Amino acid sequence: MAHLSWNYRGSGRSLNNPTANHLARLITSTTAQVISVSEIRTSKISKTQLINRFLVKDSHVVPATGQSGGLWLMWNDEVDLDIVSSSHHLILATVTCKPSNKLYNLVCIYGDPHHCRTNKIWEEVSHFVLLYSDISTFCMGDLNNIMHVNEKCGPTTANAARIRNFCCLVKNCGFFDLGYNGPAYTWTNKRFATNPTFQRLDRCLANAAWCTAFPRTVVFHMPMLYSDHAPILAILDSHTQKSRKPFRFENWWLLEDDFPTTAKTS
Repeated sequence: MAHLSWNYRGSGRSLNNPTANHLARLITSTTAQVISVSEIRTSKISKTQLINRFLVKDSHVVPATGQSGGLWLMWNDEVDLDIVSSSHHLILATVTCKPSNKLYNLVCIYGDPHHCRTNKIWEEVSHFVLLYSDISTFCMGDLNNIMHVNEKCGPTTANAARIRNFCCLVKNCGFFDLGYNGPAYTWTNKRFATNPTFQRLDRCLANAAWCTAFPRTVVFHMPMLYSDHAPILAILDSHTQKSRKPFRFENWWLLEDDFPTTAKTS
């Protein structure tokens, strides 16, 4: 089982652009069963279009507000997924893995980049976790916050008060960071020639029950291409996944236009 999350940074009105093509390759190469895409910046694409383009079983769409935000959640036939609720910043769902029949909560999040609604977003997450407190919970997405000063590299220092507040919100949900493999940062402002800034804004969180249900979860930060965010891949049972189809570097990543710059700065 694998989950893929990516801040897509806009799709336009078409699913035949280079970014959409890259997303399709990511879904195929990672064999992800659940795919969460944030900041789609469009309200023109339907769930049927997503199903046909990415060859998934079903999908859920939260349209963008103007050119801001928007979420897609897609899944294949290896899981049963029920949407509990959704909003501009969140998709909350329950998921059952068909092979193992394991049930868990799923939180797909796009944090407020302006930090005005952060507390409200996480209050909603906390309510969802408490409502389903007897089930393990997995959270993934662009949280638009860091949890330690070392998760930012740039000309300005991290906001310590904001970090403390965010860590308290995460702790109140019973979540902790699942760590990562790969480059340290998942976002850049791409001002490489002037004042580059790098931050770890995208991550996977889980509660203690998750570690009992999926003790071999491994998270990968993937190459940062076509967006200023890196996709993150969570393999829920790394031993099973590796024995079936190991994750490997794909040669087609070398063909992407900004791969040399990304590789040099990562």
